[in-house]
Amino acid sequence: DEQQSECLFMADLKPTNLLINMSDEHQARAMGCAGHDIVKTPNLDRLAARGTRFTNAYTNCPICVPARASFATGQYVNNIGNWTHAHPYEGAVEAWGHKLMAAGHRCDSIGKLHYRFETDPCGFEQMIVPLNVVGGIGAIRHAVKDPTAPPLKSSRMATEIGPGDSSYQGYDEDITERTCNWLREMAASPPDKPWTLFSSFVCPHYPLVARQEFLDLYDVDAKPWPKDFGENKTYHPWFRALCANTNDASRF
Repeated sequence: DEQQSECLFMADLKPTNLLINMSDEHQARAMGCAGHDIVKTPNLDRLAARGTRFTNAYTNCPICVPARASFATGQYVNNIGNWTHAHPYEGAVEAWGHKLMAAGHRCDSIGKLHYRFETDPCGFEQMIVPLNVVGGIGAIRHAVKDPTAPPLKSSRMATEIGPGDSSYQGYDEDITERTCNWLREMAASPPDKPWTLFSSFVCPHYPLVARQEFLDLYDVDAKPWPKDFGENKTYHPWFRALCANTNDASRF
């Protein structure tokens, strides 16, 4: 019967190795395999062709640090208390890494975590070149600032745009190299237990700069502009403040 078939299927499942790649601020539709008509993502497309795309998946929280805590634990932020950029994950709530290690798996991370401290028990045996929140505290101002107040200075999202380089791009290259070396080591000397590697990149997180070789892949003049929100509309004060903070107050 159906129940017996399900039990037999579960009995056939065997532990396997798992590589998790995460990019930051990367819209799910901004991939060739997702049907985007402009963005070129040949490497992601090759990965997708060999695997499964979860097209209905979405984040538990639209804010960076809390979203990472939700991703780690599989819970909503209101259940675990990681509300803002000043509430980073610190291992108090069990993560998927804890469960895997308890089942005998090896779990390592390489790259950006935005957790609290490297010394916290966050579900990894090793945190290789981790990027965590500043000082273990994070951005308190994001939790208390008045979004309707005039900005103190122009946002980096408005001033750092176009061709160029950033430390994040160099950091991502280091993550890539370390990830490839880690995988080669596992292939050369397979451990006696399955492994999970969480490889987490920063880009395309702002600043919105890209090296010229990548910009040259696109015809900027042919790229369509974002949808016009229209004229004579009433905007929420938060939206007005966001536009003002990104040098786009002209629409008002």
